[in-house]
Amino acid sequence: MSGFPYEVPIEVRFRDIDAMGHVNNAVYVTYFEHGRAAFFRDVFGVRSVSDIDFIVARVEVDYRRPVLLSDTVRLQLCLVEVGRTSFTVDYRLLASGEVAAEGRSIQVFYDFRKGVKKPVPPAFLKKARPYACGEGASC
Repeated sequence: MSGFPYEVPIEVRFRDIDAMGHVNNAVYVTYFEHGRAAFFRDVFGVRSVSDIDFIVARVEVDYRRPVLLSDTVRLQLCLVEVGRTSFTVDYRLLASGEVAAEGRSIQVFYDFRKGVKKPVPPAFLKKARPYACGEGASC
């Protein structure tokens, strides 16, 4: 993963902390979701759930260091690939300036009425291009 053209602050909540005193591993995926939602709000104008026409098909997380309640946290993301019906997002979670986790998710555009996947909308490609990163990025 190289440059990340989109970044959003993450608030670590007391409820995110587990018995070990750090952010629970499952919460990292919620942080990814928060960043993805902010990205789609800011870049694509998504304002309600009905504006979302994709589903999450896969999520991967590599944990690098614990995140503590006292950490200042930021999530960076970029689009690494756009296929015929899907797109891939890479994430980097920074805790007090250090990489705490890296991840990837694959989303599939979906026609909820018909219950089938659908092609990537042309408008998505146009707006996504400035947020492409990494080797082999294709938007």
